[in-house]
Amino acid sequence: MIKVLIFFVINSIIVSMIVLKSYNISKKYNFLDHPSEGKIHSSPIPFIGGIIIYILLIGCFSLNFFVNLNINLYLFFYLSAFFILGFIDDKFDLNSKYKILSVILISLILIYFDESFLIHKVFFEISNNEFYFGYFKIPITIMCVLLLYIALNMSDGINCLLISFAIIALTIVNIFVLKRDLGFMEISLLSSLGTLLYFNYRNKVFLGNTGANLLSAYFIYILINRNYYDYVDVFEVISVFFIMGLDMVRLIFLRLLNKSNPFNRDLNHFHHLLYKKFDLKLTIVIYLIISFLPLILHYLTNTLLVFYMPFQILIYSIIIYKLK
Repeated sequence: MIKVLIFFVINSIIVSMIVLKSYNISKKYNFLDHPSEGKIHSSPIPFIGGIIIYILLIGCFSLNFFVNLNINLYLFFYLSAFFILGFIDDKFDLNSKYKILSVILISLILIYFDESFLIHKVFFEISNNEFYFGYFKIPITIMCVLLLYIALNMSDGINCLLISFAIIALTIVNIFVLKRDLGFMEISLLSSLGTLLYFNYRNKVFLGNTGANLLSAYFIYILINRNYYDYVDVFEVISVFFIMGLDMVRLIFLRLLNKSNPFNRDLNHFHHLLYKKFDLKLTIVIYLIISFLPLILHYLTNTLLVFYMPFQILIYSIIIYKLK
């Protein structure tokens, strides 16, 4: 416990030191996010949050060669590939179709080398049985990868939201959904995200596409990998990302109806609508409560999760209707 605490503190100090120097570094290497249409900030902000997280993850994975931390090298490959994609996107603003094709290619490469990165089956706690996909396991895996990747990236639109969501999701997913202890990599992520949360709130740094990509790669891999070895209730996984998934579907549908690119940036996301009505803190609190309350109630009351999920849809729909 003491080693974990020391590791957490050291990571937080390193993040703070880098962020405090981030503006000059970002200005020198052109890593500033300038205000533009579809964005709500009014001054240039460094978007190196993801780079900072990746630097600390490299340190964490390096420790694996000196201390047995049981860190999966396939996971490191996946995180690195998504980080590189996010880095290129931050620098050159990639077209959405190239990003999606890149995610598919990276995932197919990993599937070839790592059998555990395949969704062979899903487990339903409500009926206590499994459903196997057979020959459809590869397209099902790719579809799930893309859905989570797009949903997480589309949720990164206001300060602190994605970071706050990731901190809670990382903790809940590992401890309750996957039923495992937090490892050194999770501690590294939590310490990095916790420190970045403060500086993001102060408008000192953004996660950038590198940060959103790293978080999506982490959740995608651990969920698929753990599902391969254990019984992971599919509804528990869905409930965590349900609100951002609903919002993704709504936005894509509306944009297609308006004959625009479904992946174009705009200010019609659920969190943007909340932010127009409430302040930042209340916006984040509302978003997080709607996202995580069903799973929390499920564990507190020992009631089947599927009974709570329709209320997520209802509350989300009512809020959207009222705010529109």
